[in-house]
Parts: sequence; C-alpha cells; structure tokens
Amino acid sequence: MKRFACHHLYVSTDGCYSKYVVELEENDTVKVYFPLKEEISETQWIGGVIILSPLSDLEIFREETFVCFLKRSIVETDVPIYAWHITGFDLKKEEFTTTSKAVRL
Repeated sequence: MKRFACHHLYVSTDGCYSKYVVELEENDTVKVYFPLKEEISETQWIGGVIILSPLSDLEIFREETFVCFLKRSIVETDVPIYAWHITGFDLKKEEFTTTSKAVRL
C-alpha cells in the first residue's frame, strides 16, 4: 500500500478537492481517496496536482491546456483507475509549464 498527499486532487472535470490523500492498491490502482486532516504515517507529501484516470498511459501534449487535458484524461468508467502526479505544474495559474509531465504513481 502506498499513500500520496497533494494540494489538489481532480477526480472529475467539475473541480478539485484541496489537500487530499490517495491510497493505492498493491497493483498501483486507486483504492480510496480522502481529505488530509492530520499527518498520517507512511504518507508521502508530493504536493501539486494528482488526477485520477482510467488511462494506463497518459502524456501532456505540447500547447494543450489543463482543461483540455482533464477532459481527455478523466472519463467515467467502472475499470480500475490510476493516480497521475502532474509535475512542473503552476498551481497559481492552474496551467502547465514547459517542464510539466504526467507521472503515474
């Protein structure tokens, strides 16, 4: 089991949760997510943005906006979902930077 905490968690295109924890199964799919209310042992704070997506392969296209990325990446389905950390993300502007990457947790 792995746990990651972040500033913003996106599970839909309608908005995000602030200061959340994502817990993964042994096969790296998402088991559960919940608010970060206190320090939890064995939880890694990675900050930034995590999105939940059923896609097992995900990349950020050049010149793609964050909104378009979310619409393409977050689809409702009954299959297992993965947690993706968006590195190099500008939280204030809510946009990608030239160094942004999607890294599967």
